[in-house]
Amino acid sequence: MAVTKPRNRVLIFRLTQDEYEALQIASSGARSLSEYARARLLAPAAPSKIDQQLDEIKTTVARLADLLEKP
Repeated sequence: MAVTKPRNRVLIFRLTQDEYEALQIASSGARSLSEYARARLLAPAAPSKIDQQLDEIKTTVARLADLLEKP
């Protein structure tokens, strides 16, 4: 993947040895730890399970309301 904009900003944070090792394992397949961290930090947040369940409940309630309104 070609970089279209130069990356000239730096973000630094510290990890424990255990956190670093877990990150290395999780990032296997990525070109680098930086690429993996950037992708995870900047990816759109996936809806949580509770959000998905709430959406299903809203859909079900709306469907039931439609059924109750019909003669």
